Amino acid sequence: MININLLPKNLRRVREPGYWRLLAVLFPLLVLAVAGTMQYFANATAANLQREKLAREDQLALLQPFLREQRDLLSRQQQLNQLIAVARSVRENRVMWTSEIAGLLETLPVGDGAPVIDFSSLSMQSVVPPRADPNRYEGRPVVAEMQVSGSVTDMEVLAAFVRALENSDAYGVLFQNAQRQSDQDVFTYSLTVGAVEGGER
Repeated sequence: MININLLPKNLRRVREPGYWRLLAVLFPLLVLAVAGTMQYFANATAANLQREKLAREDQLALLQPFLREQRDLLSRQQQLNQLIAVARSVRENRVMWTSEIAGLLETLPVGDGAPVIDFSSLSMQSVVPPRADPNRYEGRPVVAEMQVSGSVTDMEVLAAFVRALENSDAYGVLFQNAQRQSDQDVFTYSLTVGAVEGGER
C-alpha cells in the first residue's frame, strides 16, 4: 500500500534523525564532565600548593633557632672585628708620652745648667689618626698635642723656648698668650706644642 501525503510542504511533519536528539543530550553532559574535570584538577593543584606552603612554613619554623643563633654569631663577630680594629689602631698610633715629654724638656732654655722656665700645667692629647693643618705647625702632621702653661722671669727666655720648638724637627708650636703679673716681675704664658709625626726625639 502506498501512502501519499497530499498536505502542503509547510504543514507536513518532518521527522528528524534520532542522533540529533542524542547529541542534544550528550553535549551538555560532555560540557559538564569537562568543567568538572578542570575544577577537580584546579582544586587538586590548590591543595598541593597549600600543603607545600605549610611544609615550607614548618621547615622555616624548625630553622628559626639556628637562624637566630647564626645572627647572634654574626653580630658577635662584627663586634669583635670592631674591637680588633680599635686595638690595632691604638697599637699603631700609640704615643710614647715619656719620650715626648723628655724631648720637650730638652728644648727648654737653661741658665747655669738649670732650666730658667717652669711649667705650671701640662695636659696631653693624642691625635688619631695623625692630622695635618696648613694653619698649624707649618702644615706638618702631628700625632699628639700638649697644652703647656707656666711662668718665666724674662720674655727673652720664653722667645728662645718658642724658637727652639719652631726649629725642631720633632715639634711644632702655637703661641697662645703671655702676660706680665702686675705685682711682680714674672710673665705667665700658654703654648700648644704639637708632636710631629716621624720627628726624631
